[in-house]
Order: sequence, then C-alpha cells, then structure tokens
Amino acid sequence: MHIVNEVYSRIVSIAGNIFFWMGLLGIVIAVIETIRLRHLQRTSDKFSHKKIAVITGASSGLGRGYVRALKDQMEKFDIDEFWLIARSEDKLKALSDEIQVPAKVLPADLTKEASFDLIKKQLESGNYQVSLLINCAGFGLSGTTEQIGNDGEQQMIALNDSATVAMIHVCLPYMKAGSRIVNIASIAAFQSLKGFNTYSASKAFVLSYSRALRQELSHEKITVTAICPYWIRDTGFIETVSGHKSSPFLSAKTETIVRRSLRTIYRRGLVSTPSIVSFLDFLIGPLLPDNVLSRISSILRV
Repeated sequence: MHIVNEVYSRIVSIAGNIFFWMGLLGIVIAVIETIRLRHLQRTSDKFSHKKIAVITGASSGLGRGYVRALKDQMEKFDIDEFWLIARSEDKLKALSDEIQVPAKVLPADLTKEASFDLIKKQLESGNYQVSLLINCAGFGLSGTTEQIGNDGEQQMIALNDSATVAMIHVCLPYMKAGSRIVNIASIAAFQSLKGFNTYSASKAFVLSYSRALRQELSHEKITVTAICPYWIRDTGFIETVSGHKSSPFLSAKTETIVRRSLRTIYRRGLVSTPSIVSFLDFLIGPLLPDNVLSRISSILRV
C-alpha cells in the first residue's frame, strides 16, 4: 500500500509540473505574439483601404450578436464598414437599419458556389481590406445517421465546413498583417457525440482547421481564433438540435457568449471557451479517453 501511495504521489507531482510549465509557456508565447502583432498593426502601411468586417450568418444568432456588439467597437477592431451575409435579405436590411453604421447587405446562400463568386466580385470592385472575418454561418441536426439522412448530413458539412473554408479563400487575398479570422466551432468539437455524429465531427474540423491555419498564417501576421461555446439559449439552436423545451443547465445568452469571446478575439487567442462548461471540457477533455468522455457528454447532452 505504501508503494502504491508513493507511485501515485510521484505521478501527481509529475503531472502537476507538466501542467504548470506548459501553462506558463503558453502564457509567455501568447504575450509575445500579442505584442508583436500590435506593433505590426501600428506600423503597417496606411493606404486608403476601406477596412471591413465580413460576418456570415449575420441575420440571427451569434452572427447578429457580433454585429450588434462590434458596432460600438469599430475603431478598436479597425472596422470602417460591415458586410452582412446571410440568406434572408429582409433580416439583413433590418439589422443594417438597426445598427446605423456603414454596412453592406449581401444576401447569399453559402451552400451554393455562386455566392462566393458574388462576394469575390464585391471585394474586387473597390479598395477593400478585410480586417475581420467571422464565420458564423452553420447549423446542426440531432438524431441517428439514418434519421438525419445523407442530405441532412451533407448540408451540415457544406455549411459548417466547406463554406467556412471557401469564405477564408475569398477573403484572405484582402487581408494584411493584423487581420483576424474567427471561426465558430463548438464544445462539441472536443469529443464525438452520439446523436450529434456529423455535427460534432463538422465542428471538430473547424477547430482543427483553425489551429492549423493559425500556424500557417503566422508569418503573414494574421491570427485565427476558434470559438467553442456551450448551449446558447436564445438562438433557437437548442430546440432545433436537442429537442429540449427549456434551456439546458448552465446555458448562456448570445450577448454573454459574444462579450466573452470578443475579449479572446481582441487578444488574438487561439481558442475561446466562453462558458464554464466549455472551459472545463477543454481543460479536462484531453485527460480522458475519448470513449469515456463521449459517454459522459452524451449523458449530459453536452
């Protein structure tokens, strides 16, 4: 028993030291990267570009939430004009009227290739610089693979993944040092989920893609941030995906998620976990085998 206790103590001590030094190293790297990027942004060229924030899925949910929050932080995020993208032209026009700042309404279905050609032509038509791209367009379906069907799963992949990648390819030529890319992932990206097979896999792609793209673009001084929220109670997503009639425990409002994640976006962080549940999942998840974590998450309907 004494030997077991001693071995356990040593393992705990080693694990604690690893977590401490990895955490400290992460903080140092983040501070150095932030200082360097802010310096480059101040000293970058100042031609007469119109600096724009391109936000997909802007007609509702997180997309609309980011627009409403950023209209009061345009100077902070280096924005002259918003480009609002979603399928509903009426909702986009209503949002444009509401915010009362320069905004261009671009109704587009991002599951169709022609939409990206339209956005590209708009960028080519003027002297634009994309300061901020937020990929909010996406949706989820709950059920077995058979219940959702191939069409439903393909649509999730098309909007959650393919559209995100395509928007980045369209906007990247118009980005400069200091520009930001933001991709909406999910707490579901941290593990596979029964009943959310394709949705969790599509968000895992977004998270992995964001991490790799950030490294790829580091020499360009363009940062990429993945947002991984838990349930958001006022977007309609809970009812659509989970079938819950009431909000799951510890869910948050759109305004809260937007406010917290914008801090990470401004600091140019890699991953934003804007709720206690997503933060704990991000922290503890890598320590548990995936089959164990997936079972726990499915029981809790994470």
